[in-house]
Amino acid sequence: MATLVAVCVGSVKQEPKEPREEGILDRGWGLLGDAHAGMGRRSVSLLRREDVAKREEEVGFALPPGCLAENLVIDGLPEILPEGTLLRFPSGVVLQVTERGKRPEEPHSYSYRGECLLPTVGYFLTVLEGGTVRPGDEVAWAFPR
Repeated sequence: MATLVAVCVGSVKQEPKEPREEGILDRGWGLLGDAHAGMGRRSVSLLRREDVAKREEEVGFALPPGCLAENLVIDGLPEILPEGTLLRFPSGVVLQVTERGKRPEEPHSYSYRGECLLPTVGYFLTVLEGGTVRPGDEVAWAFPR
């Protein structure tokens, strides 16, 4: 079982996102109030806490939740989440992994102190079932069959 560490929202693209006490995920839309909601298969972004911690060690400074433009930070997920993997939250929220990283031809213009992880180790998801998520929520996953 994994744990949701942070839920972050940003109303302006190419700006850092701010951690929130909770987030409302709307089916087929994304995280309410976030500039990337409504982006179809890529409406929610995710970083594994392990990847953030590894990068912090490499660069020697903290990467606070939201600074890398991610919506969710989750601790305890497998290193690789194949496309189609489902993430389930206690509230009934179900997210589906739609893509890992960004396509090589797709620009990524946002960084925090020169750092960006979404293009290489981040995940993009779509909301299959909506509801509220909060830091501390347990997250179960199921790989596609």
